[in-house]
Amino acid sequence: MTVTSSYRSGVVLRRPTRLLVTIGVVAALLVAGGIAAASLLSRGQDVPVEHFDVPSAATPHDTWQTVTDTAAKLAFDVPPDWELADEDESLTTSNGVRLGHLADWGRYTCQGAEYGRAFAASGLAQPDRRPAKAAAELAAAVAADQYSDGHRTAAVNVGRPRPLSVQGAQGVVVRADATLAEPTDQCTGSKGTVTVVALATQAGNAVLVVAADVTPGPQEPTPLADTARLDAIVKSLRVVQ
Repeated sequence: MTVTSSYRSGVVLRRPTRLLVTIGVVAALLVAGGIAAASLLSRGQDVPVEHFDVPSAATPHDTWQTVTDTAAKLAFDVPPDWELADEDESLTTSNGVRLGHLADWGRYTCQGAEYGRAFAASGLAQPDRRPAKAAAELAAAVAADQYSDGHRTAAVNVGRPRPLSVQGAQGVVVRADATLAEPTDQCTGSKGTVTVVALATQAGNAVLVVAADVTPGPQEPTPLADTARLDAIVKSLRVVQ
């Protein structure tokens, strides 16, 4: 992912520069069915799913940083070595969802550009969607935004939505895996995962997005994010008033 003054996307982590060149391509291919998982989005609610229950009060991490999104009525925690973005920083995904309250980890510089290995963000998805469809669409969009380039769109596989409950708020968690075949960027990873939690709160479809590279770029073998930490971020999600 490329990091710039404003978040864009380049897999899970700030990839602003990359998103700039891919957003039009991704939008067009979504319409044309270019994303492998597109057919799943229309039937996500009908797929039998395994129940997934998030505790209403996640195990506290004394040194972790709390991120509160008052507009979406959500809060979540990130490790102390994750960097919190300025309040006015945000990214808008190719399906039109504005994500804010950004935090990223694993920044590095490669060939004069700044990248990151993982990021977390929150916001509100479209109000006319059920949580399962909102989460699946957002996961597919973020995965494609972050891992596609100006020449080809990443293959995206969206998993089945799993129901969850957080302090009485009902919703789902969805994971998308993205792979870019024959990448031309030597600095960025070509595979990544995007986890989206969508909850029906008083604010609407409140969403948490946690994304990360699962392979390093060929010229930048920087460490990958610890999957246990990523999972802990998701499980720290809670509803606020």
